[in-house]
Amino acid sequence: METGGKQKDLQPGRALRYRRGLGRRLACCWLLKAVGTTTMMSLFFVAYFHLLNHPGGDPYVMGATWVDQLVPFQPAFFYLYASLWFYVSLVPALIGDRGTLVRYGMAIGGLCLAGLAVFLVFPTSIERDPALWAGAPEFAWLAEVDSAGNAFPSLHVATALFSAFWMDRLILAMRLPVVWRLVSLGWALGIVYSTLAIAQHVFWDVLGGTMLAAMGMLATTAWVQRAGNAVPAGASSEPSIVKRG
Repeated sequence: METGGKQKDLQPGRALRYRRGLGRRLACCWLLKAVGTTTMMSLFFVAYFHLLNHPGGDPYVMGATWVDQLVPFQPAFFYLYASLWFYVSLVPALIGDRGTLVRYGMAIGGLCLAGLAVFLVFPTSIERDPALWAGAPEFAWLAEVDSAGNAFPSLHVATALFSAFWMDRLILAMRLPVVWRLVSLGWALGIVYSTLAIAQHVFWDVLGGTMLAAMGMLATTAWVQRAGNAVPAGASSEPSIVKRG
């Protein structure tokens, strides 16, 4: 009984350590994070939409497969699809030291440049039934800004999976409960599924995005390990959830 009481007493202190650790990570290099994330996203969209509107040739139409036939159109997944931009922003926000932040910026920037290079030399598109989006008002904005081009590889898929790879290591470094790893993975996989569910991509695009993400993971494995070992500025260690007798 006494041991159980002590463990309960430790819970508020543990939660406080988590909040302080999270606060240190969010505060670290906050200006660089804000300016860097905004600048990189802006440059990416400029290049993305330029290639979308001025492809290097006639786009190759990516054909649907039996996998695409199994996934029905589900407009509710639009919101999960759109959540990518918040999800990918969480990784730099949770990085706790400048060196790791710079390395991550180089990694995600390289991943996006690789995808843009494929769009440049191998323009692609998909065939989508116009009636699908016509009956769903939430797609009006997406239909205006993003056509069926720049299909392969899906950068939505690539950046979601690559971010999940880094996020998993950061969650381990913060020693958070395993449920947060499952939430992160589920979120990323949900984004991947949403690309098919809203008919923005076909299976080949998802496969290409997965392959691009895998190459990025292999290329940055050492950096991810260093990210997990780095200690946030102003802290000597991360809070631990290991129970002690």
